[in-house]
Amino acid sequence: MATLAQRHGGGSRGLRYTNVAIALHWAIAALILYNLASGLMRPVLPRGFFVFHVSSGITILVLSVIRVGWRLTHRPPPPLPMARWEHGLAHLVHVLLYIAMLLLPFSGWALVSSNPPAGSPGAVWAAANRPVPPPPAPTLKPDTTSRGGPAGEGKGGGQPPRPRGPTMLWGVVTLPLIAPLNEIGRTAAGVPEQRALHERIETFHALGGWVMLALLILHIAGALKHQFVDRQRELARVGIGRTD
Repeated sequence: MATLAQRHGGGSRGLRYTNVAIALHWAIAALILYNLASGLMRPVLPRGFFVFHVSSGITILVLSVIRVGWRLTHRPPPPLPMARWEHGLAHLVHVLLYIAMLLLPFSGWALVSSNPPAGSPGAVWAAANRPVPPPPAPTLKPDTTSRGGPAGEGKGGGQPPRPRGPTMLWGVVTLPLIAPLNEIGRTAAGVPEQRALHERIETFHALGGWVMLALLILHIAGALKHQFVDRQRELARVGIGRTD
């Protein structure tokens, strides 16, 4: 009986993605998992866990652009045999994942950029007119870990905010800001508009994280279904196991 690879032609390698595609797949997958955990679970995780969230997101954006370019210039292996509805659903999830891998990191970049330029009149005005957050919940013990914050903000309160420095990627490269978004808040008159835009982008970014999580669950569930229920070598296509 002919093997699955032989029925598709081209031998066992015909069902496997290229090494470059596989490396990009797993690198992006690992970074997405970290970003989803550090973003969606930020309130319950240690503060330090979030420190590379922006760096990871920009890396996802860069690798996703490379992956799209590679996909457009290198024919992927043929899909495994499956029902028409499964093929259609898998294709839809893949397309939406590609869109999410581009839009979600870009929205994070836009979020970082939608703040007044450092040292500008808008930044000075924004620091002096920060919205007052709700007071923290009362505790039985005094907070000895706070380093303070602007009046009415944070645990310490009553101290000027620490200056906002440039966003560093992996602690090495300065992230360039999206100038049209950043420049909105250069003057005090533009800060309210920029804050409103910041909130809209923040909402989109947060909702996008949940959409990405749902797509990722569908993608993983489909792969596991083909591997263990249909008894096909789905995981071998992305480098786990053999295709023959």
